[in-house]
Parts: sequence; C-alpha cells; structure tokens
Amino acid sequence: MKKYLINASVLVIGLILGWVIFGGNEKSRSVDESDHTHATSTEKEQIWTCSMHPQIRKNESGQCPICGMDLIPLNENSSSNPYVLEMSEEAVKISQIQTTKVVTENKYSSNLEVSGKIEVNESNSSSIVSQVPGRIEKLYVSFTGENVQKGQKIASIYSAQLITAQKELLEAEKMKESQPALFKAAMNKLKYWKLTEQQIDAILTSNEIVETFIIYADYSGVVNRKNVAVGDHIKEGEVLFDIQNLNTLWVVFDVYEKDIQGVKVGDRIKFSTTAEPGVIYNSKIAFIDPLINAQTRTAKIRAEISNTSSNLKPEMFVIGELEGNQKGTSGLVVPKSAVMWTGTRSVVYVQLENTSIPSFQYREVVLGASVGNNYSIKSGLSAGEFVVTQGAFVIDASAQLNNQASMMNGMVLDAPAAQ
Repeated sequence: MKKYLINASVLVIGLILGWVIFGGNEKSRSVDESDHTHATSTEKEQIWTCSMHPQIRKNESGQCPICGMDLIPLNENSSSNPYVLEMSEEAVKISQIQTTKVVTENKYSSNLEVSGKIEVNESNSSSIVSQVPGRIEKLYVSFTGENVQKGQKIASIYSAQLITAQKELLEAEKMKESQPALFKAAMNKLKYWKLTEQQIDAILTSNEIVETFIIYADYSGVVNRKNVAVGDHIKEGEVLFDIQNLNTLWVVFDVYEKDIQGVKVGDRIKFSTTAEPGVIYNSKIAFIDPLINAQTRTAKIRAEISNTSSNLKPEMFVIGELEGNQKGTSGLVVPKSAVMWTGTRSVVYVQLENTSIPSFQYREVVLGASVGNNYSIKSGLSAGEFVVTQGAFVIDASAQLNNQASMMNGMVLDAPAAQ
C-alpha cells in the first residue's frame, strides 16, 4: 500500500512540474507571437512616401529614388479632401513655390500687347500685262525687287498681228477723205492694243511700220514677281510682272478670342520692330477680321502705316500695344502666371491658411478680361486668398500622380470643387 502511495505522489508531482514548465513556455510563446504579430501588423500599416512624388510607396523610411528627398509617413501627407494636396516644407522649398495675394482693382484700364507682322497693302498691288500677242524681244526690267516708275519702259514685243494692224492703218489713211469710218476703226484697233496717241501719230508721220511694240508701266512700285523671259511667246492679256507699291503697308496683328471684344475700329495702336530699336510707330485699327482662326484661336486686326522712308519691309515681325484696350470698373485680378488653362477650364491653386502642413487647394475659376499681365476673375476666388504664381505645375503634377483633382482630372470621387 505504501508503495502505491509513493508512486501516486511522484506522478502528481511530475504533472505539476510539466504544467509549470511547458504551460508557462506556451504562454510565453503565445505572448511573444502575439507581440510579433502586432508589430508586423503595425509595420505593414506604416507606409512611407515622397511629398514631391506621391506615387512612391515603401514599407520603410529612406530616400526617394527620384529626387532623393527623405521619405515621410504616408499618414502625415494624406488628405481626405481630393481637392487639397499637402506637401512638406522641404518639398515646397525645392519646388520654389511662390504665392500672390488676390486683390481688387478699381477703375482699371490696361493696354493690350499683341504681336504681328508687316504685310503688303493689297489695294496697292497691280499687274503689267501684254495687250497684244507676240514674242518678248527685250526686257527693261529684269529681276524681282527692282523699282519701277509709272511710264517706264518694261518690255518690247514683236507681234505679227500688230504689224498687220499698222498696215491697215496706213492703207485706211489713204482713203481717209472718202471712208473716214474705216480710218477711225483702224486707229481704234491700235488704241485697243494700248498704243498711245503719240505712237499712232509717229506711225502716220513716218509712214513706216514699227516691228516691235513697247510696253510701259501703268503703275509705280516694286517688282514682286517676274513671269516672263526674253524669247517667251505670250498671249494677249498675259501677265508680265506683278508690281507692289510699298509707300503704304498693312500692319496685321493676332488677337486672342478672349480679348477681341475689347478691340474696336479706330482704336489707337503703337508698335515697334527689332530692325529699329527705340523707334515707335503709331496708327489706328482700320479692319477687324470677322472670322476666328480655328487653329490659333485668334482674329486678325489691321492697321495702315505710311512707308515713304522705306524703312519698313513686308514680313517684318512687330510688337504692338493697343492703348487703353481693356477697361472696367472694379474686380478681382490675379497674375496670368497663376492660371493654368486647359481650353475648357481655368485652374488655379490656392494656399490654405492655418494648416500644420503646407496645403494647396485645386480651384476652378471663371476668367474675365485680360488686364495687362493679370486676368480679372469673375468667380472662383475671394479677395485676400493666396494663389500660387510659381510652381503651380509642380503641384498639379503631384496631385495627378496622387489621383487627386488636377488640371487634366477635374472630377475626383464626384466631389464638388471647393469654392
């Protein structure tokens, strides 16, 4: 009996020791595993990103592989508002972001800068043509750009038809008393071919046939196209030379459609050329093209300028300024550099105040008139707010990469744009 009691006691003591040893270790292991699991879970939840390149996602801190900036915890750079992008102070500094305060200007008046070029005055263009068919025997004007004066010899032409007409005139003169109508018809035939009274009288006086016919210039100007050469056979009415008078020229400017409503015929405009630095020309708008160019979204406006000094040349580029073109009573204005225009939407970024992290809000605005280097704002901004005037494209690119509202992605999560 005593032997059984001893064995039972040993068994109980062994069970107790086993529980203490193995049960305690299991508990300890359970705690360790729990702590490890918790730590792993916490580590997985912590994502590191770059404030300049939000598409970068890493499970540990380090540097951005693109710009080299230190990564920051994602939860410090995330915003529940898809129209607000948060950036670190370092990112703002590297991006060289600058802002300007939105202000109200009263009774503003501004000149509109436009660009254009010198063009020929189409109303002063003409062509020298041959009135008779024949062959070019000689040219007195031989190259493009040569000056031509009215009454100057242009070319001499041999014409068999003209020789026949002269013979008819001389025969008709012999019957002038008995058949005056025949003589008059023969003279009119030569006049129709642009022979002058002096040329016809010379034929009648000398009683000799002239074998070559001289063509004279009807206009003064510069040859801008030469169409014939010596020996060419030409038809009646064929153009020999195109002449352009450059004493007056057109100055044609391009005006964007958003500015065209402020331009009127009679508005004064001054302009200059790179060929004459410091020389200012003055004129008035004489014509506004009623059509908008579909590619450039501009309309042509035209002024006329005297060029008796010949300093201005066609195709010269000019920079013009319409005086007092854009006017108004009062309104908000922002620098043009703050506005990003997509063609259908005008976008600015507004820096939010009283935030622990630099925050920039996407904002769509409605533009008014162009006021010098500024745009007037019809809606979307309030006086006193600060708009980004430098670095807006960097902010917009970061927002786009972060799948937030941007210039090319105005609708995010169907949320209304903040106003």
